[in-house]
Amino acid sequence: MTAHTRLNPANAVTENPAFRLACFEFQLCLTEATELPVYKGSSFHGAFGHALARIGSHFRDYFYNPTPPAHWSDAQQAPPRPYVLIPPLDEKTRYAAGDTLNLGVVLYGAAVDYFLIVFAALEHLGEFMGLGKQRARFSIDSITQLTSGGAGTLYRNRQWLGQTQAMQAGQFFADTPPSLSRIRLTHHTRLRLKAGNQLLNTVPPFSLLMNRLLSRINALATLYGGGIAIAPEQKQQLLKLAETVQIEHSTLQWHDWERHSQRSHSDMPFGGLLGETIYSGELAPFVPWLALGQWVGIGGKTSFGLGLYKVEKTQ
Repeated sequence: MTAHTRLNPANAVTENPAFRLACFEFQLCLTEATELPVYKGSSFHGAFGHALARIGSHFRDYFYNPTPPAHWSDAQQAPPRPYVLIPPLDEKTRYAAGDTLNLGVVLYGAAVDYFLIVFAALEHLGEFMGLGKQRARFSIDSITQLTSGGAGTLYRNRQWLGQTQAMQAGQFFADTPPSLSRIRLTHHTRLRLKAGNQLLNTVPPFSLLMNRLLSRINALATLYGGGIAIAPEQKQQLLKLAETVQIEHSTLQWHDWERHSQRSHSDMPFGGLLGETIYSGELAPFVPWLALGQWVGIGGKTSFGLGLYKVEKTQ
């Protein structure tokens, strides 16, 4: 097989098509007033962890402190956590009783089987612990399951209406376009990418973006899905092609944000890039990976909901 054939969009494939992921949107209804920060991923991240610990310390360890396997190659890099939280992205900070918030939760691989633990933790958080400075209680009004094909109601009014259905990585490779020359990436939450151990505060080259994305997908598939998603040879071929992709236009700008850590009693910098970038070049082979990446995120602090983006074809 030649390099040209390997990169033919029609032959785009993942080594692990059975790697699973599932995305749920919890609609939470506040029963008390509270105040939350503009970016709410920090609040949910800390509260969710505390609630998991109440359910069982081993559950918190599974989600927050995954143990690297013996074959883990990067001793300096912690293994990725098997989930991502997608917080409400509006800038509202003051909430009254009766207001609702939507919290997305994405689970990867074996973590999909822990969905009821996630439900129990959020239910416990709402009933007994509360959210925000005022520890406002809330209830779970409904749960919607999101897939690449649409959405369906899983839970409403304390009744289960369906069963969880995981997406498989292979389905993102079923409709790869024969050709594509321009795409738009819109970064909804702060993108934190490092180059040479320094956080990038300018538009990332497409090759760097793809390198980080493919590495993250591979790590998740290896740790929670039973095997790699992309073979090293295919990854190198894709990255070589990615070097030919150009930045056509970008509005990315650095936005500062600090999170106060209750554990270390200090403020932690969580700034990153927000905006959109148009890339141009031979892009069809990357479309399945970028589509999958919308459910995975890219860069640092993804479990807080950072690094989320939307990919669109553009003319």
